Amino acid sequence: MAPPLLMLEEKTQETHNLSLFSLKEKNHAYKINLVDQNLDDSQCVGSSHGWLAFLDEIDNPFLLNPFSKTQIHLPKSQTLPTIHSAYSSSKINKVVLCKNPSHDENYVVVVMHSIWCRTSLAFCRYGDEKWTNLESGIETLYDVVCCDETNTVFVLGPGPVVEIWDMNETMFPKKKMIIQDSCPRKLAKSNKIFPVDLYSTQWYLALSKSGQMFLVVRYIGEFVRYDGEVVYEGDTLTDDASEPLVCPYKTVDFHVFKYCFCEKKWIEVESLGNYAMFLGGSQSMMVSTKEHAELKGNVIYFTDDYWDRMDEDYNYGGHDMGIYSMEDGCIDPVLECQEQRIVPPPFWINVPHDHRL
Repeated sequence: MAPPLLMLEEKTQETHNLSLFSLKEKNHAYKINLVDQNLDDSQCVGSSHGWLAFLDEIDNPFLLNPFSKTQIHLPKSQTLPTIHSAYSSSKINKVVLCKNPSHDENYVVVVMHSIWCRTSLAFCRYGDEKWTNLESGIETLYDVVCCDETNTVFVLGPGPVVEIWDMNETMFPKKKMIIQDSCPRKLAKSNKIFPVDLYSTQWYLALSKSGQMFLVVRYIGEFVRYDGEVVYEGDTLTDDASEPLVCPYKTVDFHVFKYCFCEKKWIEVESLGNYAMFLGGSQSMMVSTKEHAELKGNVIYFTDDYWDRMDEDYNYGGHDMGIYSMEDGCIDPVLECQEQRIVPPPFWINVPHDHRL
């Protein structure tokens, strides 16, 4: 797998470009012009296998390959299986692919979508006109990833609990396994270190090439001062300032666990060795640093996917990205000139092997 590039979307009235930054050449961006794709009112909601997932002006999803300029229109959002409501519709917040549509017509598109406080999964295959519900027993979904080699979908929920679905069935996917073993001790005790009134969490699944499954918990300070201290919202108000202090949310730590299928338990991971992990709104990835010397080993590259707060303040949003060291817990910036507000937020994207920038 080629190392992902960091993608920033640039929109003006006259132009619409994608800027792709290599982690080797951070000061140089490869530009892709998308003016002819009519994406003015569309929003990117993810990336998988080198394809971008967009929602149009009425939240209908479609896929775009920015390298070949190919679009694939997906079933409309109104066909998502959900609780019907006259006042609310389901919102797609993550899209992943099983197999690459550029090379295999048997691809499957899986979406996480939410309405009110419930998150559900749905999927479609090539040629489908409506979404089909993936009848997960997990009421609150945190993440979903796909394994191309086995054509399986891994679904993460609180606990942690993981469902593994076989997408090879022609009629309907089959649930192969449910993992709901005891919570790792470090994770169970994390509320004492990261109290819920100061921090929020994002949970991810990642799969290695060798078939190992990783659980990653990301800790985000809700209001972080310039000196790095996490404070309460009320502490952003001062008697001297006419406006509240700007204290954006910020990632402060990660905990990583690996599931041992033999012992049926989660094991704390202290080092990723010669691997780098990529997290955010895109499908989570693990890449070997032996094969790609431009990457740092034993780190987590992450982008901002805190959708609930990304648009709440004009001073920040989309900004929370960095390179987390598993060795010492330090976080370095991805780009040298990293702004406080980046809209739309950046994503990781893979470049196809047959495409040269």
